[in-house]
Amino acid sequence: MIEVCAGSDCVMMGSMDIIESIDGLKSLKSQLRLQKQIEIVPVKCMGYCKNGACAPVVKVDDEVIQNATSETVMSYIISQMASNK
Repeated sequence: MIEVCAGSDCVMMGSMDIIESIDGLKSLKSQLRLQKQIEIVPVKCMGYCKNGACAPVVKVDDEVIQNATSETVMSYIISQMASNK
């Protein structure tokens, strides 16, 4: 499960763009040989940052990614969910 913070600071720092990028992985799942189901869950503030200091925040399974970008999150997801892992 991929949780993306949808709190106001994270949204202002690009969490909705991250959700769109992750959603795009669903159509590439077979080409990327991803073995796990991609489930995106927008959540209210996760409480990891104060005043946007580490926004946006994304949690992939148990791994918390602070100051997340679409690139860092996508790279992590692909590396963790690829069939050769």
